[in-house]
Amino acid sequence: QRPLFGFLGRMGCTPALAEDLAQDAFVRAWQNLARYRPEMGAFSTWLFTIARHLAINELGRSHHAREIPTAADAPEPACPQPQPPEVLARPEQVRRLQAALRTLPLADRSILALAYVEELAMADIARIEGCSVAAAKTRLTRARQRLGRLLEPSDAY
Repeated sequence: QRPLFGFLGRMGCTPALAEDLAQDAFVRAWQNLARYRPEMGAFSTWLFTIARHLAINELGRSHHAREIPTAADAPEPACPQPQPPEVLARPEQVRRLQAALRTLPLADRSILALAYVEELAMADIARIEGCSVAAAKTRLTRARQRLGRLLEPSDAY
């Protein structure tokens, strides 16, 4: 449940929406259990596919905010200790990454989350995304490139 909930959050769902969609994905999997074919992939792959479709349908509607929770949503420590510069820069890096991810299309967020957060095999990603392995590799490469361009340092000061 936790990986599915996290995946939906990285797709841009609010925590409440991710919880609803995860529950709906489990219900749909239960209702359609007779359709599951183990030879086509792991159960988790099938479940992620269901959740992905639900998220894309729901997030495609204009009334949902497409936000990824930020580090700023976490409570601040009561008395922060002095930190080395690398540690102090990390929240800013996380903020920039989350902002860049929010600007990517849902399909890019999905494939990046499956590859780098869920660490699924390319064959499983292709099944979830409904494409060939070659197409999944191409989409992942293009999503990484788009994200990289968004994260490049700006010359405007």
